[in-house]
Amino acid sequence: MEEKEFLTDSVYAGEIRKNGGMTPAAEDYLEMICRLAKSGEEGDAEVLRPVRIGELAEKLHVSPSSASRMAQAMALRGYIDFKRYGFITLTTAGQETGEYLIRRHAVVTRFLEWLRGDPDGFGEAERIEHHLSRVTVEAMERKLGGM
Repeated sequence: MEEKEFLTDSVYAGEIRKNGGMTPAAEDYLEMICRLAKSGEEGDAEVLRPVRIGELAEKLHVSPSSASRMAQAMALRGYIDFKRYGFITLTTAGQETGEYLIRRHAVVTRFLEWLRGDPDGFGEAERIEHHLSRVTVEAMERKLGGM
């Protein structure tokens, strides 16, 4: 059997960020921005609405200044459009990534609930979802679809 190299979580996280990935905190912010923007649905046509910093901060239980700093960083990476003291709007890349993050959260939550046999996988999903690859999430989704 081949010997595997063990690394710390921070080394893995550093590699992900070097290759253009988001931090877990940035993922949480983008997921919530997408959830809030999608709450402006009207009828069958989905209408994304602008999100206020205060609303985002309240939902994530952070200060408005922390939310503003993260929004500025996410705007630099092309996920959102944001001007200080203005509204947050999703870019195409931000919407696509945000929708994947929402789906990933739902899949991981459902998978953990199935695995544990109880309906309370939310908190654990919040903690581990950031460390799963798309391949793993898709495998989990296939497994759930086959039941």
